[in-house]
Amino acid sequence: DAGSAREPRTYRCGLASTRAYMPSTPLPIRIEDAAAYQSVTTEQTTGGHVWAAAEVLLDFFRAAPGLVAGRCVLELGAGTGYLGMHLARDLSPSRIVLTEMEQGNALGWLTRNVEANRRAGVPLPRLETAALDWRWVEEEELGAEAEGSASGKADGGREGGGCEAAARGPFVAILSEAWELVVGSDLVYNEAGMAMLPRLLGRLLCSRGGARGVSMYYAHTLNRYEFYDRDFFAALEAQGLSYVQAWPQPEGDGGGLGAEGAFSGELFPE
Repeated sequence: DAGSAREPRTYRCGLASTRAYMPSTPLPIRIEDAAAYQSVTTEQTTGGHVWAAAEVLLDFFRAAPGLVAGRCVLELGAGTGYLGMHLARDLSPSRIVLTEMEQGNALGWLTRNVEANRRAGVPLPRLETAALDWRWVEEEELGAEAEGSASGKADGGREGGGCEAAARGPFVAILSEAWELVVGSDLVYNEAGMAMLPRLLGRLLCSRGGARGVSMYYAHTLNRYEFYDRDFFAALEAQGLSYVQAWPQPEGDGGGLGAEGAFSGELFPE
């Protein structure tokens, strides 16, 4: 229940050696099957499946391990935990927090997969799971507006919350942490997610800069739903965020990110 009271959790990212012991053949990371997913969750969502975009994003990071090594990483909508567990096992982040919503016990499913791999001996140093429901951003915005109205302030109506919005509520610790890298894959599959994800990113990427800044690497399958891509990238711009195609590199005028936010190909094809 997103409205229930929670004790704030504090996350602290410290320096860690990027030289971690890895066996010549690492223990495999396993995801429990559909029957286990149905037994754990009370709502069926996309989180029970490892999507191709997660595998593509993992390949991208393996080709550029310096983007992850020694950094404080936050994964949004971690689902099965496939991407985050591989990053933790193979690429030595200083800390990595995998997040999911509590609704439908999605967080329970994520945590179950992580703990099952730990019991099997997979080294997952500095990996945690945590609740993060994107609706909390809207709840905080509504709370800020109500507080502003009650106090007679005139600055509570800024669309999208933005960087100046005060961090309050159940995810204050996540918002206040100096994340160095945010990751996610195929997170937009309905209108609610398309509207809420850019607002959350506006808070996360603007809330704390850090010496190296904050970037998100997001593997997104284009053209899956009509108009979602156009509206999603327009919403990113409305939050003051910019985006570029990182990989595969666009070739000439064919495919990839087009002018003025137009899209004509698949950034991460399935």
